Amino acid sequence: MRLCSLAALVGAALLLATGCGGKKSAGGTTATTPVVKGGTYVVELTTDVDYVDPGLDYLTTGWEIQYAVGCKLLNYPDESGAASSQLQPEVATGFPKVSHNGKTYTFTVRKGYRFNTGQPVTAQSFADALNRDANPTLQSPAQAFLSDIVGAQDVFDGKAKTMSGVAVDGEKLTITLERPGPDLLARLAMPFFQAIDPALAADHNPNGVDTPASCGPYYIADRIPNNSITIVRNRYYTGPRPHNVSEIDYKIGNTPVVIEQNVQSGTADYAASGVPPANYKTISDKYGVNKERFWVEPQLSVQYLAMNTSRPLFKDNVELRQAVNWAISRGALLEQGGYFAGVLTDQILPPGMPGFKRVSAYPLQQTGQDVAKAQQLAKGHTRGGKAILWTSTTEPAPLQAQIYQQNLKKIGLDVEVQQFARAVQIQKEGIKGAAFDFTTEGWAADYADPYDFVNVLLDGTKIQSANNNNVAYFDDPAYNKRMASASLLFGSQRYSTYAGLDSDITKDAAPWAARANSTNRIFVSAKSGCFTYNAVFGVDLSALCLK
Repeated sequence: MRLCSLAALVGAALLLATGCGGKKSAGGTTATTPVVKGGTYVVELTTDVDYVDPGLDYLTTGWEIQYAVGCKLLNYPDESGAASSQLQPEVATGFPKVSHNGKTYTFTVRKGYRFNTGQPVTAQSFADALNRDANPTLQSPAQAFLSDIVGAQDVFDGKAKTMSGVAVDGEKLTITLERPGPDLLARLAMPFFQAIDPALAADHNPNGVDTPASCGPYYIADRIPNNSITIVRNRYYTGPRPHNVSEIDYKIGNTPVVIEQNVQSGTADYAASGVPPANYKTISDKYGVNKERFWVEPQLSVQYLAMNTSRPLFKDNVELRQAVNWAISRGALLEQGGYFAGVLTDQILPPGMPGFKRVSAYPLQQTGQDVAKAQQLAKGHTRGGKAILWTSTTEPAPLQAQIYQQNLKKIGLDVEVQQFARAVQIQKEGIKGAAFDFTTEGWAADYADPYDFVNVLLDGTKIQSANNNNVAYFDDPAYNKRMASASLLFGSQRYSTYAGLDSDITKDAAPWAARANSTNRIFVSAKSGCFTYNAVFGVDLSALCLK
C-alpha cells in the first residue's frame, strides 16, 4: 500500500513495541495497566486519506482505519511484534480446505458476525466483495490481486458481472484459481476483501462510498472529506477483538507543527501524519523510544522516485533513467527526514522481505565520480531537458524536491516541481496518461511476499485507466512475462527468482530511483494507553484506550 507520508523514514535496528496495556521493562517483563473503556480518542492528519471505501482505500492511514472497521475471512491478531503478522481465522471457522491440485479453496463462514446495520455477515458478503473489486467501473486497485481467479479477466473486460471461480453454497465460499496461488490466504486478509453488505455490493461508483457499513469492532459513522472522519463502536459486534474507546475522531487539515502542539497538550491523542522532522530528536530525548509516548516501529517498505516511462522523456530511454539513479543524492534526501532518518537503498525489495538480496547498483553516498558517471550516461539522452516532478506538500517532501532539482540539473534536466496534498498526488498520478515525468512515492508491504513489490508496482499488464500502482507505467513484455512466471513458483525457487528480477530491473531497466527503506515514528498523548502496533496495518485503533 502507498505510504501516507514520505516523511516516515527511520532506522531499522529498533526495539519492538509490546502488546496492549503494557510495556517492556528493562528486565524484559511486561508491566500491564488496567484497560479503561469508553471515551473519545482524537487522531490528527495533515491531509485526508484517499478513500474510506474498502474497495478503493490504498493508503497506510486508511488501512489503519480499515483494520478497525472490517471483518475478514482471515485476519491478523491484535498483537505487537512478530505475532502480529501471523494469519489466523476470523469470520472463517478455520483455514480453508484446499484441493489436491492447489487451485480450489473452500471456506466455511461462521455465524454471529453482523454489520453495524444489524444485517448478518454471510459467505455471500465475501463473494460480493471479491466481485465488486473486480468490476471495471469501480477501478479498484484490488484487481492486481484477483487476476488468477477463474473468470476474473471476463469481469475485468466487462464480459461478465461475477467471477465464475467464486461460488457460494450456504455458509461455504469456494474460490477456484487458474493455477496454484502461494500467497492467496495473505491476499484475502487485505482490507479490499473484507465482508460488504448488499448496498455497497451494488455501488460501483469509482469515487467511493464515505460511510460504508462495516462488520468489525467499529464503523465509519460520518466523513466530511478534507475535514473529519468519525468512527464509532459497532454495537452488533460480538467478536473477540478489542474495542475500548467509544469513538475515534479524525481531524484533518492542521499543520504538523499544530498537530504536535495538540498532542503535547492532550487536545489530540495521535499525530497520524507525523510531526515536523526536525522535532523528532527533541521528542525522543524527552520521552525515550518505545516507552509510552514516542514509538519507532519497523516496516517493510521502500521510498523511490518513479520515472514515467510512458512519457517522451523516459520512454525507451534507459540511459537517462540510469543517469538519474547515479545523479540523486540519497544521503542528502534522507537527512531531510530528521532524527532516526533511516536506511539507504537503491533497489526494489526491502531488507527482511523474502527474496531480498543486496543489489548495490548505484551509489548510496554520492561522490564527484558518481556525478560524472551520471553526466556521461545522460549525454545525448535528455531530449530537450525539461521535466515535471510531482510531490506532496507534506514535510519533508518540498525540501527533498529542491534536492532533486539540484541533482538533476547537473545532468541537464530542468525540473519543474508541482506539489499536491498527498491523497491528491496519489489520485492524479494513478491516472493513465498523467502529465508528470517524475513522482515521489513510497510503498509499504500489503503482505510479506515479493509479488507485492515487483508485480504490483511494475507489471505493465495490470495498468488500467485509473488507480494505478505502477506509476512508472513500466510495461516491458519480457519483464511482464518473467514476473508472471515468478508468481507461480514456491519456496526458495520463488524467492531466488524474485531476487534476480529485483537486480535486473534495478540495473538494466531502472524505472525507479529507489532511495530509502522506512519505518514509522509515532507520537501519542499522555492519555494514550494500550498501544499496540500491528506489523501489517500499523497502529491498532481498536486496541487503544484512554488512561
